[in-house]
Amino acid sequence: MAVFFNGRALVTPAVESAIYDYGLANVSPGRAGNVVALIGTSEGGLPKEPMYFDSPITARRALRGGELLRGVEMAFNPSAESGAPSRVAAVRIEDAVQASLTLVDGSANDVITLLSRDYGAHTNGIHVTIEAGTVAGTLRLTVQQDDKYFTKNNVSRTPFTVRYGGAEASATVTVTASTLTLHAPSATNPVAFTLADYQSVRALCDAINAQVGFSAIAAIPSDPVEDSLDGMTATSCKSVDLAIKADLKAAIDWFNGGAGELVSATREADAIAKPAVMTVTYLSGGSNGPAPDTDDWQDGFDSLQGGDVQWVVPLTATETVWDMADAHVQFMSGPGKMERRAFVGGGVLTGPVATAISTAQDQAISLNSDRTALCFPSILDYDEYGVLTSYPAYFLAAKVAGGFAAMNFGNTMTNKTLSLHGIAPLVANVYDSDTCINSGILTARKTERGFIVSKAITTWLANDNYNRVEISTGVALDYVARTVRDALEIFVGRKASPITLYEAISTTDSVLRELARPEPVGIGVIVGDAANPAYRNISAEIQGDILRVWFECSPVIPINFVLIGVYGRAYSGSATAVVNA
Repeated sequence: MAVFFNGRALVTPAVESAIYDYGLANVSPGRAGNVVALIGTSEGGLPKEPMYFDSPITARRALRGGELLRGVEMAFNPSAESGAPSRVAAVRIEDAVQASLTLVDGSANDVITLLSRDYGAHTNGIHVTIEAGTVAGTLRLTVQQDDKYFTKNNVSRTPFTVRYGGAEASATVTVTASTLTLHAPSATNPVAFTLADYQSVRALCDAINAQVGFSAIAAIPSDPVEDSLDGMTATSCKSVDLAIKADLKAAIDWFNGGAGELVSATREADAIAKPAVMTVTYLSGGSNGPAPDTDDWQDGFDSLQGGDVQWVVPLTATETVWDMADAHVQFMSGPGKMERRAFVGGGVLTGPVATAISTAQDQAISLNSDRTALCFPSILDYDEYGVLTSYPAYFLAAKVAGGFAAMNFGNTMTNKTLSLHGIAPLVANVYDSDTCINSGILTARKTERGFIVSKAITTWLANDNYNRVEISTGVALDYVARTVRDALEIFVGRKASPITLYEAISTTDSVLRELARPEPVGIGVIVGDAANPAYRNISAEIQGDILRVWFECSPVIPINFVLIGVYGRAYSGSATAVVNA
């Protein structure tokens, strides 16, 4: 009789084995990223696409200036106690436009369109020079912006040569945008090759070599021929190796490669000649675009849907945009399955601290979100000229978010000192900070230790649940949820069977055990001991095509209060006089 084992029916007697590797699944936290994303305006950078930076230096090169760059720099320098995040994302929201320049050949025909790689008004400062190369018939190309320039001498290319050694008295070659034609003798007996029919120089040369009397030698066999060769009027190849040129393609390739940091180049339709010599000429048409509107901000949030970021900071005091930010993080934490939180802040504040707090209280009530924190007040920092300047509170939001992104999930910015030079209006006493905390406002306060975060909380006012009020506790639960979710995703498509239930429980247990491993060995987002374990009561159930898994866990909760009891006791004692004999 046959036996069914490991997906096969065994008929011939044999010893078979099967390996079940569900217990070897990687149970370590699968998402090591902890990225803060800032959205705002800048002088450079690709519009409405997330740009990721590993240091403020690379951010300065890309963004050049503006509030977005300042926010990124502040996010990279939140606090000496938290350290710096390893990566910061930035989204530029303006509809910025690239600068462009069209190059022409010696007959004033358009041959190359140059576009700036970057977007914005500063790209109008890119200029191009085309000169004759040192070697006759070649070009010297230069592209420059500010003190950055790229140059290449003797730009030219000869992909192959053609020679006629047959009996006819004459022979010529003609090249157009679409064909290469052989004539032997001249102007008669044409043999036309459609360039689109040949994948490479080698293939075209093979076809030419098949013609009686003609021979072709490939110098660059793998080069394409379609949209590659320069044009050529009927030119003799009788007893001479006639160079078939691709100087236009060589120029385009250099612009896209050697000068690719500044410009990109495309070939104009039917262009067949290299660009003509040209004195210094600037690109034009680059623009920062109009002031961003709410649609631009929404485009910025939408661009983050495909990126796995954990913290979002819109660099604006516009409350409508705050609502958009909150809607974004709520959606991404639900159907989007990429849990994240937002930090917002108002503009530069003036006047009495009580008035400023009152305004912030109204703003917090309007938000009332367990995933959005309102940062207060505005801050003082030195600008690029070394002048102490007031900056909006949304830059404080960038610093606090950067601090969270620099630490393991579950840690808090509460009581962490911030890298600040001042706050305005000044919050220095506990009465003002009490008012802010009770109102759901994340407040920076001046102390003898420096400027600290009084309490890292959301704007949630409906109840005092730790996961809704304490940012760090909510993030810890988020991390547990998404890590377990990722681990159990492999069960989609599995057979609904009792063994699947035990596998799901085993996988969940393994993941939670890793999440409970304390720092620095683990991440420690859930905590416990033998008497009160970090997690317990894992259960699983299958109903039809639905697998349900439940468990209890204890996410980390920050210590906000240290209470000390001092018991006083009155001294009592006695003394005896000592008399010397």
